[in-house]
Amino acid sequence: MAVENFGRNIRFTPKVLYRPRSEAEVLRVLEAHRRGTVRAVGARHSWNAGIESPDALVDLRHLRQIRLHADRAQVTVGAGCRIGELLAHLARYGLTLPSIGLIDRQTVAGAVATGTHGSGRHSMSHYVEALRIACYGPGGAAAVRTVDLDRSGNAGRRDSDFALRAARCSVGALGIVLEVTLGCVPQYYVREKCVWVGGLDEALEREAGAPLQQFYLIPHSWEYLVHDRQVAARNRRTGAAALYRVYRLLVIDVLLHLAIKLTASLFRSRRLVHLLYRRLLRAFIVPGWCVTDRSDRQLLMRHDFFRHMEMEFFVRRRHLAEAIEMTTEVLRAADDAQHGIHPGVRARIEELGKWRAFSELRGTYVHHFPICVRRVLPDDTLISMSSCHGIEPEDWYAISLITYTEPREPFEQVARLIATVLARGFGARLHWGKWFPPGWSDVEEMYPGLSPFRQVRDDFDPGGVFRNAFLKEHLSGADER
Repeated sequence: MAVENFGRNIRFTPKVLYRPRSEAEVLRVLEAHRRGTVRAVGARHSWNAGIESPDALVDLRHLRQIRLHADRAQVTVGAGCRIGELLAHLARYGLTLPSIGLIDRQTVAGAVATGTHGSGRHSMSHYVEALRIACYGPGGAAAVRTVDLDRSGNAGRRDSDFALRAARCSVGALGIVLEVTLGCVPQYYVREKCVWVGGLDEALEREAGAPLQQFYLIPHSWEYLVHDRQVAARNRRTGAAALYRVYRLLVIDVLLHLAIKLTASLFRSRRLVHLLYRRLLRAFIVPGWCVTDRSDRQLLMRHDFFRHMEMEFFVRRRHLAEAIEMTTEVLRAADDAQHGIHPGVRARIEELGKWRAFSELRGTYVHHFPICVRRVLPDDTLISMSSCHGIEPEDWYAISLITYTEPREPFEQVARLIATVLARGFGARLHWGKWFPPGWSDVEEMYPGLSPFRQVRDDFDPGGVFRNAFLKEHLSGADER
């Protein structure tokens, strides 16, 4: 049967699709395909070919057990458990996860394998304390291995065993994750309000008082809208939180997204897209409405109501202003062929040999979704996007580009140029769970942790069973491809 991802840009037919209900069944799959290719699939909420397999595909939906440890500081979760299901379970005990992404539809294993993140904290991968992985042991026999803090020792030292740091964000390269143990924290409350600000500097200045904030660069008006978020000392039990949840669901998650879908995808009108963002958007936003609610309600949105495709890249704080300027200038020129690009941006594009590619994109694409920017703290991993291995620890900022239109070639061409210029100019890293431009080859220089990661990968998967074409292209050295 054909397998399709959420964004409908990945479609393939594996030779065999398995839905195991136990570890023993997973091991039998590995034994049967030890000379083939085996990949795992969770919620399929990714936009790259990481899940593709020409041979065996393992759907982990039945591995959903949740076990809260006696000290209530850790929770062990089956790989196929959805984040929303885990959060609901923890909430019954007054607990939650220290970090969550924008949506809760992904599986736990899929989220940590790709470095899923929220804003103002580390990615989920950073908080992984142990994993059980079905892989290949000595002699090539299928086996279950446990990777935990005891195995890796002091994970912050250069000479330590890198197994846990590799497994925390592995893109499925080590094997089939069966269970994940995460740290959990007491449930907390978040106070949120929307604030329009004058520019990037003002948005960043607000971080000191609102460390969980995320902000949006609004296309075509090029204004900034901040989701001012901070942990609240206490929760005021009023009806405002419930009303705010209804407002966000109906007005933001549904009506605003529907307006974007209609103007950009159905009517395909540049003028209407401009009108939406320059004149109408403020009607959807209630600035200054300050509401406190439980963290797992306040930090989530229904980003999955409408099919879309997303590319997200990470830059260090020192490069954020330049990266946003570059992104803005490329998008403005793609929208308006007559746009006069900033001289500094032009010089950078010419220096990287991309001026011809840039010139060919002028007037070809109208960007139609707010550009989300989120701060992610450095991770203790080897290859998550905010990994600090081998470099000076520094905050990273994730910048997200989303399209609702099809065909997607115009967006892809613009996004490819932005990704290439930012990677080569500012060391940007692409999100492992989002769209990767085909043939994008700027991974090797971006991750100092890639070499020790490969050593761990080869130990867990000496025969390359878990390496599909995507992983061979992006995680293998030149001599392995």
